[in-house]
Amino acid sequence: MNSTAVVTANPIVNLEPGVAQSEGIINLPVTAPGTIDKMETSRAQSVRVLHMGGARDQNKKMATQGRSILTLCRHSHDRIAPERAEEMGNRFADADLYLDWLATNLEMTPLINSLAKVELVLKTLVDPTNNVPDNMVTKAQALLDKYEADNWGQDNVADEPDEIPTAQHLTAASPTQVSSTATPTIGVIQLPPANDPTYGVSGIMYGIIVDTSGKRKDYRLRADIPRKSAKVYGHNDIALGTWYPFQINALFWGAHGARMGGIAGSVTSGAWSIVVAGTYEDLDTDNGDTLYYSGSNSHNNTDPQRAAPASQGTRALHASIVTQNPVRVLRSGGASGTQNQNPYLPTCGLRYDGLYRVVHYQQRVNRKGGLYDQFKLARLPGQTPLNELRRSSPTAEQVFAHDRLRGKN
Repeated sequence: MNSTAVVTANPIVNLEPGVAQSEGIINLPVTAPGTIDKMETSRAQSVRVLHMGGARDQNKKMATQGRSILTLCRHSHDRIAPERAEEMGNRFADADLYLDWLATNLEMTPLINSLAKVELVLKTLVDPTNNVPDNMVTKAQALLDKYEADNWGQDNVADEPDEIPTAQHLTAASPTQVSSTATPTIGVIQLPPANDPTYGVSGIMYGIIVDTSGKRKDYRLRADIPRKSAKVYGHNDIALGTWYPFQINALFWGAHGARMGGIAGSVTSGAWSIVVAGTYEDLDTDNGDTLYYSGSNSHNNTDPQRAAPASQGTRALHASIVTQNPVRVLRSGGASGTQNQNPYLPTCGLRYDGLYRVVHYQQRVNRKGGLYDQFKLARLPGQTPLNELRRSSPTAEQVFAHDRLRGKN
């Protein structure tokens, strides 16, 4: 990887299970959510990755990949035929990338499972009559166990951009017409050495890799380093004031449960976390310890008589009123130099500002004259004051590092 050395402080993160660090800002050595046995200290390694495209193409490509794996399994007896061994080995290796992609990049929902036939694919892979390589059987079984324990994401908020309706990008591929974008592609990228100053164990981008093998530069979660689950109520061992360059970093460390969406959580037990950003400055009011936060897609409704049907994110916030489970609040300032009216947003990146409780909601009117749900959140007492977090996070070194990542210096 052609990574540039960055002068930066260590991320302010505490993941030691025996240390209660939820208050104050402390610089700690970074420890990974998972093992790092595979990382070399000074040597980069190349890995193959699967490109599934953006949100609009993802389900079509998943359906295509699923059909390919089902076909492969029907012919898996050819794997032991000498003349087909190399070809079948390569095809199973490509299918193995799909399992890595599922484990690393996807939050399952019932709709995704239905459109891409994920359950059928995984059960086919673990069927002993299909002669699937043992490592793939292990991965497929682990995914099955995970999805079944989570009821295939029945209650979870889907990870979607707040302003893109689900129907735009969760559309099944036609069984007779497959677009040119419906086939996944495979790229080769380089893993950084463990001592890389930016992407290594002590860097601000640990757990993330830069993928330039596709049409555009993209950040990806590393499949070989398990990310920490964000499906927790409370601090999740994250120190107040912890700063992240991008939302994908907050996802990796378990601060926020979505890479794109502003609300992560369960529609039955409530939101785990939310991100406050400039996207809804015309709808939200941020007074620091008191926050008025709008539900997903609040800009879109034009009906003055009734609010738009509640999205999963909005339903999760309604559930938070009932359960009173605390919600982690992160504030996002975007890129440095962005002119945000909200003085509580960080100068760049995202900052963890502590636990809030959703106390009630009211219906307001947006610029289009449509009703939307607005939720009042109150910051829990006994936490480090927000003004102290604002003064100390992000640090000048972190702002400099963020600018370097964006090519500004």
